[in-house]
Amino acid sequence: MDGGETNHLKNRNVLVLSSTVSLILLSLYSWYYLFPLYLKELGASDREVGISYALFTLGFTFAQCIGGYLTDRFGRKWVIILPTYFFPIFYLLLAVSKVWYLPVIFYLFTAVGSAIQIPAFTSIIAESTKRKGKAFGLFEFYIALGIAFGPLIGSVLIDRVGIRTLIISTAVTCLIGAILRHIFLVETQQVKQPKKGAVKTSLNRNFGLFLLSGAFLFLVFSISIHGPFMTLFQKESLKFSESRISLLFAIGGILSALSSLLGGSMTDKLGGKKILGMSVCLHPFLLFLWSSLSGFTPFFVISFAFSQFCYIAYQVVITDLTEEETRGRLIGIFGTTTGLISSLGPIIGMQLKIHYGYKAPFYLAFGFGIISFLILQCVKEKK
Repeated sequence: MDGGETNHLKNRNVLVLSSTVSLILLSLYSWYYLFPLYLKELGASDREVGISYALFTLGFTFAQCIGGYLTDRFGRKWVIILPTYFFPIFYLLLAVSKVWYLPVIFYLFTAVGSAIQIPAFTSIIAESTKRKGKAFGLFEFYIALGIAFGPLIGSVLIDRVGIRTLIISTAVTCLIGAILRHIFLVETQQVKQPKKGAVKTSLNRNFGLFLLSGAFLFLVFSISIHGPFMTLFQKESLKFSESRISLLFAIGGILSALSSLLGGSMTDKLGGKKILGMSVCLHPFLLFLWSSLSGFTPFFVISFAFSQFCYIAYQVVITDLTEEETRGRLIGIFGTTTGLISSLGPIIGMQLKIHYGYKAPFYLAFGFGIISFLILQCVKEKK
C-alpha cells in the first residue's frame, strides 16, 4: 500500500468516527435526560441519584489517564473499538435491571469506557489529516447534532415504547457503531514502546502552562454549559417555563452544531491559539451580559457558538503541542487534571449564588475566562 492510498484511508477516519459518534449520541440522548427518573422508578432516593452522578463524573475523569496510556501503548484503533463492543452488553443489562444500583454500575462502566476512548479519538483525528481545525470542526458538528436531536426523538417515542426500549436501541446502535469502526478505521500510529522518559520530557513548562489555561477553561464550562446555573437563572430569576428553557437550550445546541464547521475553518486559517483565546473570553462574556441585561436571549444563544469554538480549538492546540508517541498519555493527563480542578466550579459558583445572587456565577465564569486567556498568551505555539 503506497503513501497516497494510506493517506486516503486515514482521511476516512474522521468521517467514520464522526458519523458513528453522532449515531450513538442520537440514540443515547433520546433517554439520557430521563435517566435520573428511571433510577428513582427503580427505588433510588434523591441522595442516591446525586451520589450516582458524582461516581459517573469521577469515573469519567480518572479513566482518561488510563485511556491515554493504552492509546500510546496499543494504538488508537483498538482503544476505540474494544470499549464500543462492550457498550451493547452494558446497555442491555442496564435496560433489564430491576434494582436501581445495577443500572448505576453498568452506566458507570460505559462512562469509564467512553473516557478511555477520548485520548484515542483526539489522537486519531489529529493524525488522520493536516487540516486539524476542519477535522475537529466536523467531529464536533456531528456530536452536537446527536445531542441536539436525540431528545427530540426521545420526546416522540418515550410515551409509545418506554425508556427500556430506548436503552435497548442504544445497545443495538453501539453494536452497529463497533462493527463499522472495526471495518473502516485505519490505525494512525505504529504500536511501539516510547522512548524512556519521553512523557517526562513532554511535560515541560509550555505544556504545563497550557494545562493551567485549560483548567480555567473547563472551570468556565463547569459553570456555564456543564453547570446548573444557566437553567436556574432562567427558572428562578427570569421565571421561564420548563418548555421555554428546553427550547432555548435546543436552539443553542443547533447553533453549536452549525457553528462547528465555521469554527473548524477559522481555526485552520487563524490558528488554534487565537481562536481559543478569543472564544474563552467571549463565551463567558456573553453570559455575563445575558445575566446583567435581564436575560437578553441573543447573548445566551450566541454564547453556544463560542463554547463550540473552544472545544475545536483546544483539541487542535493540544495535538500541536504533543508528539505522536506520547500524545495519548498527555491528552489523558490533561483530561484528568482539568476534570478534577473544574469539579470545584459548581461548588464555588453555588456559594456565590447563595450569597450574592443569580448573576454572581456568570461573573465568576467571566473571570475564569480572562485568567485562561492571559495564561494562554504565555504558551508558545510550535512552528
